[in-house]
Amino acid sequence: MTQVSDKPAERPRLRETREERESGNAGVVPAELTRLFARFWADDGDGSGARTSLSGTKGVEGAAMIEALAEQLAPRLQAASQWPLQAVLYLPRLGRINASVRREQGAWSLDLEAEEEATARWLSGVRRQVEDRFTQTMGRTVSLQLAVVGSA
Repeated sequence: MTQVSDKPAERPRLRETREERESGNAGVVPAELTRLFARFWADDGDGSGARTSLSGTKGVEGAAMIEALAEQLAPRLQAASQWPLQAVLYLPRLGRINASVRREQGAWSLDLEAEEEATARWLSGVRRQVEDRFTQTMGRTVSLQLAVVGSA
């Protein structure tokens, strides 16, 4: 008869331990991201805590917001079967943005209407970057029109 041990068999661990994976500062959040996160959640004095002034939304923050717009709209364009495409986009701190997209000869026509005045001001400030990002994402020239808040 073969003897069987009552202790569980030890198998070599295939996964590295957490200590082996993390080396040095791998778990440290860069200061720039910490500041960005703090701005997103800073209290602007009205007690809401979730909104801040949009006047400082430049650089990394602005690029992230533009990227978020493109990521929300591009899949909808690829799946659209009826034109013009009507969509509602949402960005943290900026709120809802109504979008209307039409196909034109060799280009896209994109109308954006922000529900909040501060968001409309932000969009007008980054208009060129938004056009460039959408042109890159959609593979065609994009003509961006911004509606005046409260005109509808």
